[in-house]
Amino acid sequence: MAGETIFVTGGTGHLGYQVILKALEAGYTVRAAVRSQSKANKILSAPSIKALNPGNRLQFATVEDMLTDGAYNEAIKGAIYAIHVASPITYAYKEGDDYDEVFKIPALKGTMNLLEAAQQSSTIKRVVITSSIVAIIPWSDFISGTSSTIYNENSRTPTPSAHYANVFEAYSASKVAALNETEKWVDEKKPAFDVAHIYPAFIIGADELASTVEEALAGTNAQVTGPASGKDMGPAPGASIHVEDVARAHVKALDPALPPNQGYVLASMGLEGTRWEDVFEIVRREFPDKVGSGGLRNDGAIATLAVKIDERSSEERLGWGFKGYEEQVKSAVGGYLALARRG
Repeated sequence: MAGETIFVTGGTGHLGYQVILKALEAGYTVRAAVRSQSKANKILSAPSIKALNPGNRLQFATVEDMLTDGAYNEAIKGAIYAIHVASPITYAYKEGDDYDEVFKIPALKGTMNLLEAAQQSSTIKRVVITSSIVAIIPWSDFISGTSSTIYNENSRTPTPSAHYANVFEAYSASKVAALNETEKWVDEKKPAFDVAHIYPAFIIGADELASTVEEALAGTNAQVTGPASGKDMGPAPGASIHVEDVARAHVKALDPALPPNQGYVLASMGLEGTRWEDVFEIVRREFPDKVGSGGLRNDGAIATLAVKIDERSSEERLGWGFKGYEEQVKSAVGGYLALARRG
């Protein structure tokens, strides 16, 4: 409820920052875990945070390494809720790295540290964990483009073995492992709090903390800003969601009126999914003066692999309809252009 304290991890990321923002807008007090004071300053200097002027409703706890035993034990004390966004991202991988060392092991350790800290706390009522649609869809189905299976928040897939074709499969495996181990932990430990999971598709939308064009071309926004800026992105599963919807869902999932231990699938555009190629038409329509000499080549390439995700139950329980692909493109490309103008 408004006024209560939420402990948030991953707050300097694309999604995590929006979670902080939405929580503050909803009236909560936020305690964000950061690696250093400079990370806290990055959040505090963001225009949206300055406009809110949250004062002591925005607090910070320094957690230099989320993989250290007991990393969150002190930082979480006194909080009523926890939102765990922090997790390894694909561009953390460097050529030659061990996939499990980069993705699976940190994902599991970070999540277990959060759960164990919440269990030690006497105040936590609910934990919300950022998962992914790749945690509930077999990798072979996700990238096939031909699967007729419909996936929702009740879908599950076994944790795959450590043999990955690429960085994206390794990342997906880490999400599967984190979900499965969390559900096992909850079943065995039966904590006093309950755990909700958020399963977003590709998260699209302006990243307010991005400070360079290169950052606007990184992460999941690259599915949109890449083709718009002339890059060939190749084929990708057609499932996307606006970053604001994802952040809003994390905060709404804390509502005690919602049943415990829920899962929410976040993907827009219904069973037909996102058609990535529509980015070109949307850019021409929404940014006509920017195409060509205006800074947007809008001549890249991307293809859509069909994947069927049923988000209707999640929309109904959360209480709103998700923003469509056009709004996602406008936000992500608008953010890219703002950074390009800044130089």
